[in-house]
Amino acid sequence: MLTIIVIALFVILMLWAAYSDLTSYTLSNKLCLSVALLYPIYLLSRYLDGQMLPWSTVLLALAIAALIFIVFAVLFALNIMGGGDVKLIPAVALWAGPTYSLQFLFLMALIGGGIAAVILLNNRLKASKYYKSSENINLSVAEKNESAVPYGVGIAGGGIYVAYNLATTLNQFTAISQG
Repeated sequence: MLTIIVIALFVILMLWAAYSDLTSYTLSNKLCLSVALLYPIYLLSRYLDGQMLPWSTVLLALAIAALIFIVFAVLFALNIMGGGDVKLIPAVALWAGPTYSLQFLFLMALIGGGIAAVILLNNRLKASKYYKSSENINLSVAEKNESAVPYGVGIAGGGIYVAYNLATTLNQFTAISQG
């Protein structure tokens, strides 16, 4: 039961990430740190609920998160990704662990790529000679940086997928242990 509460907190952080990135193109250090620091609490809650993860799984999750951080830090250095994205992705990858990391990255890329495609299409339409705009429309976020992509939405979508799978796995484990 305690583990489900911790997973619910993780989902709330993912929703915060999506909202924050959509409204201000910001994934704060506090948010990224909260996601990362909630993971040891998740591990403790699993231990207290009698469903401890093997240490090999935890160490592999740390290794995967470190590798993902290095890859995305290079993308940040090349000015391809934002700093908040670079910190949040490995924090979520901790939660995904070896079981869900590839699915998390795939879903994150799919959602983030879809959003990027919509933004690109919107920018092309605006540049078109056929585009007519009302001067009364306020596109304040879009006006800041029309090429920015709120990738936190994709990260959050992938994180919520991970949370769903973690919760489902817990329910299956509980049903097996009680049956």
